[in-house]
Parts: sequence; structure tokens; C-alpha cells
Amino acid sequence: MPIPPKCFCGSKYISNDTLEHYSSGISKQIGYIEDKLVSVPLFIDSEILYSNRKLLDRYDEKPPETWDELIRIASKIKENESQKGNDDLIIFAPNFADTELTLCTASNFFHSFRDTVESDMPSYTSKNCIRALEKIKEIKEKVSSDEEYRCIDTELFRNLIEGNVLFTMFFGPSLEDQYYITPIPGERPGLSASCIGGQSIILNKYISEERRIASGKVIDFFLSWEIQKKNIINHRKYSSIPEIYEDEEVCRSIDCELLKKLQFIARPTNLLPNYNQYSFKFRNIIFDFIYKNAKASETLQKIEDIAAISFISPSSSLGVVVITINGLLFILILSTLVIVFHKKNQFYLKFYDKSSWCLSLFCLCIILVYNCSFLGPLTTFKCYLFQYFTFIGLLGLFYPILMFEIINFPSPNKFSEFVKRYHLQLNFGLIIMDLSYSALAYSLFPSKIKSVYVDDGKNFQKCFLDKTNPQYILFIIMVVSKVLVFPSMAVLSFIEYNLLNIKNEIKTITILLYFNLLYIIFFIIISSFHFEQFYFHSISKIVIIDIIVFINYLCIIWVRMYYEKGIKDDNSYGVKIVKKKHSRPLNNMEGRSLDGHSRSKSLAIKIINYHYYNTSLNTSKKDDSLNKSNTITQSSIPEINLYTGIMTKSQSECPMQSNQSEQSEQSEQSEQSEHTGKQNNNNNN
Repeated sequence: MPIPPKCFCGSKYISNDTLEHYSSGISKQIGYIEDKLVSVPLFIDSEILYSNRKLLDRYDEKPPETWDELIRIASKIKENESQKGNDDLIIFAPNFADTELTLCTASNFFHSFRDTVESDMPSYTSKNCIRALEKIKEIKEKVSSDEEYRCIDTELFRNLIEGNVLFTMFFGPSLEDQYYITPIPGERPGLSASCIGGQSIILNKYISEERRIASGKVIDFFLSWEIQKKNIINHRKYSSIPEIYEDEEVCRSIDCELLKKLQFIARPTNLLPNYNQYSFKFRNIIFDFIYKNAKASETLQKIEDIAAISFISPSSSLGVVVITINGLLFILILSTLVIVFHKKNQFYLKFYDKSSWCLSLFCLCIILVYNCSFLGPLTTFKCYLFQYFTFIGLLGLFYPILMFEIINFPSPNKFSEFVKRYHLQLNFGLIIMDLSYSALAYSLFPSKIKSVYVDDGKNFQKCFLDKTNPQYILFIIMVVSKVLVFPSMAVLSFIEYNLLNIKNEIKTITILLYFNLLYIIFFIIISSFHFEQFYFHSISKIVIIDIIVFINYLCIIWVRMYYEKGIKDDNSYGVKIVKKKHSRPLNNMEGRSLDGHSRSKSLAIKIINYHYYNTSLNTSKKDDSLNKSNTITQSSIPEINLYTGIMTKSQSECPMQSNQSEQSEQSEQSEQSEHTGKQNNNNNN
């Protein structure tokens, strides 16, 4: 019987003498889960072979010890009885009806095909079980029929009492006068199997301590040697105590030698939380083989998949693909350092210094580590990799960007100077703090693993945070506190969008922000749907992680190079073209308080004013390590100012008038200088 989940062993309420009797034998198979006693058999029953005594004696045969002997004897008797007109005789009814007994009968066949008596139950996908399954069908086709295999237990019991059955496997009464009662046959002599039934006794953990103590005394009474002995003698309720079948009084009442020969096998009650669901799936699958044309190997694989937890094996074809793709991405990212540090690409060092580049690319590699959690069985540590490493990897990628934006804030301030001086220490400090926080959360409150059982597919496991677990609160606190990084970067990107000296960097950052925002939204949507498909659950997340890593890599490396290439193409004619909006002239910026003294006290107005300013005011007299390799200098390339805004008539005339006045002033100055030069020459002469 399945063990209810709301029960516990209660060993401290039962005497040690009683528990010692149930520490071995069949009690070990049906009463223990992970070496913990959860129930004790009150009495047991077993499936055995009934062989028609009258018919076997008539044809001078003995009960079969192997399945091949059963086929031979059954063929012989069937042929002779058919000639006599006894066509109603049930030759072999193994209990393959649409009931729970089907699982027991199939387990008997599988267990009887193990290698040795001491061997455990062979795995469903083994060759032993393939031979057992094929033998089930062979017996049906040679000596039995679909009708006999489907015969329900009530109908079978009636025919059994009437003596109209040659062979059957049954849980039933002792009919020694009509049938030989022997162990179920095996593939070879000496091998057998006997599925266990019966009732177990358990102790409810939700009762009071007083009732637990009282219940323990009652259990001690029912499980005592004396009561078990009386049940065997008076009621034929067999005990799971192995030593009780050495008792002379017991053996005078029952066939102790038969019970000693039985090779018990327990039902697989612990494979699924719901045993009835497992039994239902099992018999539907095996019926496709017995009564239809399904293949043995495919049938057994489906049976294995009922309770098996699937995962991507590193040695499988899919595992090799995952390792190869992520390995190539890993190598590609790290090899990019050669491009970044090359002398021809010094514009990269305007964005980050070397240490920050190493940190950013390393964080991309950290995100790839998460995909390794899908290779092999799932563990709580792999859940930790997903919940924290992926999050920390993204933050580690954006921390240097946030520092860069703070340093290049348009208005001078002490905080920007502080970040400018200690940006590297701050980057590593924030990552170390995140790792320490996540490690503490994992060590105190590990993640839980949930098994997902799929009706028509592969079962799998997934990580989940129990909302009652303190780790859930810690994780939410970390997420909320760190998510503030993204709106901060968005505001700074808006403020610094028109700064000429970092315009391309800000464009790159803006693309990164938009893409990662879409990624987070998409990931939340995907996670909100409970897709109960193993490959979709695994592969979709692997693909999402690879895409986020690859596109972030493209943005910070190759999009930045694209912008730089565009600048070089613009300068190919030796002329620098600067687009300006005449509608917001720089001489009006004094009233917009770039230094923080705005006439308007509205924060939104200040942000908008900063946004339209195109020259960085946050400059330092000293070279900084972040920008020292790429100090901005005045260009000797001629500059053409291209005004793109709509101008009034007076605005359009101003540049022309100023140019004419400048030309007249220059001509007058040249004439005066020539006249002065002539006077000086005359005086000298």
C-alpha cells in the first residue's frame, strides 16, 4: 500500500524489541523510505502459482519451475483436453485485466528474469525485462488468449473454485486439495518472484503527544510475536517477521517451506507521489504491447519514463551541442580582449579601462555558467547558480557602465570625482558584496527542487523558491535593491545623450538598456507559463541565456566599433561635420543651470536641460586612468556647423551679417597694418 505523506515512523513510541523483528526481510522493502522506517506491515499476502492438481496428475506432470516448462505443459494439456471437448478450460490467466493487479503480475515476470536470486529487480530498459515482456506475449500466443489474460479477479476466482483453471497467478485462499501451491516460475530453475500485498500500520504525526504514546502501545500489541503468530494460525494472515516461520506450532498449521522459498518483490509505491496514477499509466502502456503491436523496447522505455526524471546528459548529442555552443561563446568573449587592447582600437579604452573590460567580459562568461545546470541531474547548487549567478552576471556587466555614466555627468560634483577615483574598487566591491549575500542565502536557506510529472512526455525537475522560505524574502530584497541600477542608468543615459565626447558610448548603452529590458520582460512572461515539456523547459532557457550573452557582447564590442567606423568615414574628406539645433543656442544655456543653479526648481526641467547640452563640463585637469589613453584634444580638422533646426528670419540673417562684419573688420585691419608698415619703413629710412 502507498505510504501517506502525513505520517512518520514513530519509532520512539514503539518498543525496540518490536522494531527489531521488522528490521529485515520484506519489511525492509515495504516499510522503509531512504533508510527511514515509515510503516510496519500488519500482515502480508503474496501472489503465487496455482496449478490444477487433477489435470497435472492425469498427464503425469509436476508444477512448472520455469516459463518454458509452463508453455510445454500447458500446450500438452490444452491439446488433449481440446480433443475431449473441454474447450472451456482456462489454460493460463495471469491477471492482466484493467486493475491494479496488472502491475503486480508484470513485476513478477520482470523480477523472475533477473540474473541471480540475490540480484535486485532489473531496470525496465534492461535486456532482462525485454526478455520478460516478450515471454508474456509468447505465452499468450501459444497457450492462452486475450480473453484469459483480461479475465478479472472475481471471474477468475469463481473458475478457480470450480476447478476450471489450469494455471493462474493469484492472491487467494488455500486450495491445496484442488491445486498445487508453488512459487511463480522464472527464466531459470531457482528464480522466482512473488508480489507482496497486505496492510501496513502507520502513526499520524498530527495527533497530540498523549495520543502518540497511546497509539504506540496499541501498535506494539498488534505487532508482537504472539499476536502475529495467532493471526497466522487462526486467520492465515501471514507475518513479515522472517523468524516466525521457524516456529514449530506455526509450521504445523501452514507450509513454512513454501513461504521460505518465496522471493518477495514489493510494489513500486514510492516512484510517484500518487501510486494509483502510476499504476494507471503502467497498465495502459503495457496493454499496448500485450494486446496491440507495440515494440518491447519502446514499451519498456515508456514505463521507465513514467517515474524517471529526465535531464540532459553531457555525453548525449544535445549535451554535446550545448557544451560546444557555450564553449565557443566563452572562447569568443575572452579572445575579444586581444581586439580591445590592440593599439588600433584605443577608442575602446575611452569607454572602460583595461580592468573594467576584463570584469565586464568575465561577467558575461559567468552568465554562461548557468547553462551548465541543465547538464546532469538538478541539484540545489545548480538552482543557486541560476537564481544568483545569472542575476549577478548581468549586474556585473552593468556596474562599470553605471560608473562610466556617473563619471561623465555634465555638471561637476564630488560624487563623480569620488567614483572617478575609486571606480575599479567600487565595481569589484559591489560584485563581492552580491556574491557574499547570495552565498549566505544559499547556506542558510537552500533552494527547493520540484518534480514535474508529465502525462505524455518526459518528467523533469525545476527549481522553485518557496514563498514561506526566508530565502524567498532575501532574494526579493536583493532583486528590488539591485533593479534600481537599471532606471539609474536610463536616467543618466537620457541626461548624457547629447554629450559629444561620449555620444557613441551613450548610444551603445541605450541599446543595451532597451534590449535587456525586453529580455527581462520576455523572461518573466516565459516563466509565468507552466510549460510541462522537458525539452521546451530546458532548451528555451538555454537559448535565452545564449542570446542575452551574445547580444550584450555584440553591443559593447561590435556596435561600438560600428559607431567608431562611422566617425572615421565622416572624417575621410578632412572635414568635421557637427549637427547643431539652432532652436536651442548655447548662449541661452546660462539660464538652464548646468552647474546646479537653475532658476527652475523642477527636477524634470533640470534633466531636460542636461539632455540638450552637448559639451561635458565634468572635466579634470589631471588625466584619469579611465580616459588617459584617449584624452580628447582639439581637432585640427576644419569644422562645418550644420544647423538643422527651424530658424526665424532674424536668426538666419545673423550669421550672414556677422560674417560680413567680420570680413570688413579683417579688411580694415589689413589695410591699417599695411599703412603702419609703410610708415615704419619710411622712418627707418
